[in-house]
Amino acid sequence: MPDEPQRLSALKGVLEPGTFGAQTPGITLCERRNLSIIQVAAYADTAQSTENIIQDFIGALPPTQPNRSIAAGAARICWIGPHKWWIVETDQPHSAVLLADQLGDRAAVTTQGHGRTCIRLAGPNARDLLPKGCTLDFHFRHFSVDDCAQTTLGHVNAMINCIENASTFDLFVPRSYAVSFWEWMTDASMEFGYKVIAAPRGFL
Repeated sequence: MPDEPQRLSALKGVLEPGTFGAQTPGITLCERRNLSIIQVAAYADTAQSTENIIQDFIGALPPTQPNRSIAAGAARICWIGPHKWWIVETDQPHSAVLLADQLGDRAAVTTQGHGRTCIRLAGPNARDLLPKGCTLDFHFRHFSVDDCAQTTLGHVNAMINCIENASTFDLFVPRSYAVSFWEWMTDASMEFGYKVIAAPRGFL
């Protein structure tokens, strides 16, 4: 399983930095580029040993509670199913090959970064924007920091992860739908005003 080369953005030529709509935008959008997403899927009888190996490898025990994530230094580990996680990092500081070697036949390890586009959504109106395209309840009491969920957002399958502060989200969508999703996001953001930031390399 070779490491992923640096990829071209699926939004190249589409994402335009600037401020649009209201002069004081309530939405900030930024693409997170060159992400490594390592998917680990264990079996029920190997879940505990897999969790321990991930902890040794990343420095944190993966969440076992459904729809939760945890920060582990520069990485974030997201629960995406029973005994299944995403390890999300910028610039691949950890190797999927090395993790697969350590896990052996305890779990299946695959790279997913090449197939996903990630948009970071932030701002005081972020929680007003998300319900426009999703049926989840995004009130602070029901979707808080470190919560994550796989759902449909703007008619596109997405994984939504609330991070760092209560109004910052990472939105992961299939790369092939990135342009369509971006067009929906910017259109839905217009009533609040939105700012698009060009992310520097290494932005996390």
